[in-house]
Amino acid sequence: MADNYLDFSEVIPDLSPEEKDWLRGELQTVRVFGDREYADDQSPDELDPSEADWIGCRVYRDVPACAEYVKDMGMEGPGFEYSFADDQDTADGWGRHLWLHAGEGGYVDGAAQLVRKFLKQFRPDQCWSLTYATTCSKPRVGEFGGGAVFVTADEIRWQDAYEFVEQERAAFKQNGKPHPRKTGDGETTAIKP
Repeated sequence: MADNYLDFSEVIPDLSPEEKDWLRGELQTVRVFGDREYADDQSPDELDPSEADWIGCRVYRDVPACAEYVKDMGMEGPGFEYSFADDQDTADGWGRHLWLHAGEGGYVDGAAQLVRKFLKQFRPDQCWSLTYATTCSKPRVGEFGGGAVFVTADEIRWQDAYEFVEQERAAFKQNGKPHPRKTGDGETTAIKP
């Protein structure tokens, strides 16, 4: 039997105290009863926490695809590890930052949604990216890949290795050659024998 992993590690740098507090609040687990939301440990005594309509990170509550995924998976946390660092003079120049990471499995969609909402709230003119690796504990064919996510305040764009290969395979079957790719200067790139 083999284990499959999805790994990533990225930061949101240079956080103001307000940004840090907002991120902490969005990553908080909440229980929803009807239209009322309670922090995980602050539900009124008359409400049975196990009877909540929805349980999960606040950030996912108003993103239907994430809310449904969280509910289906029974996932109460964000689906990735995170920690805040308050040091202002880090060697990497990150200042006060939030580190998002996963070492065995992580919810990349969730991390991207958190950052999109953060950018929309605080940094609408900035962007953020995350790359991830998918690996296997045994050298099984077709079980290694990865991808990238590019996030702005308005959009999340994906590039997935498996999806890329399937698109190229379909184009090759249809046309006898892969899709033309453009470089930054408008030239098509291809590896020639």
